[in-house]
Amino acid sequence: MGDVTDNLSRILERLEKNLGGSGRNDAIDAILAGSPRETNAISLRDHEVVKQFRRELSSGLIRVDTVSRLLGLIRIAVEAGLP
Repeated sequence: MGDVTDNLSRILERLEKNLGGSGRNDAIDAILAGSPRETNAISLRDHEVVKQFRRELSSGLIRVDTVSRLLGLIRIAVEAGLP
């Protein structure tokens, strides 16, 4: 039984040492300490094609070219997100 408690004590001691700030940083600490990340991504929600589609949807008169432009925009976004 002494071996089990000794092992448990060593494991807990090591965990406490590592969790207590032993001076080593991991990848998350490095990211959090770095400068804020920025993106050049543009929201599709505010894209003119989407706005036009919403306007036409509200009026109940959606033009075929508007749907075609919206589908083209969605296609580009999907293709950009796929590997």
